[in-house]
Amino acid sequence: MTSKTNAARVAVKAAACLDTSSDTASLDTTRADSMPGTADHDEQPLDIHDAYRQHKSCGFTRDLPLTEWEAQAINARLYGLSAISALLIGSDDDESFKLGAWIKGGLHNALCALAEDAQDVLHRANVKAANAEKGSAA
Repeated sequence: MTSKTNAARVAVKAAACLDTSSDTASLDTTRADSMPGTADHDEQPLDIHDAYRQHKSCGFTRDLPLTEWEAQAINARLYGLSAISALLIGSDDDESFKLGAWIKGGLHNALCALAEDAQDVLHRANVKAANAEKGSAA
């Protein structure tokens, strides 16, 4: 299996949603499980359709009241994702401009970091809403 295939498999597993039914669900645990040294690298091909279904069923099933800071944090990261995507798309067009492999790699890492940060904000808000829901039910 190539290193690119391993990296894709790890990235998909890292991006997987949390099991919100568990009180011990943790984004850090999900990330630790997805680290290359601990990830299960079986020889099965990466199933993008299965990954999509898993992400679609992540279960944001309650309203998430976001603070001003949380909304601004998500918005800033989405603008960053958009800007970096535009650079990468522009660099694919041979007539626009070229980016070296080192710069492209850094931009890909930045895309992942920005996406993870935005997801972290949403997951924290979801946990906060779940805890508030449990508190009002008690």
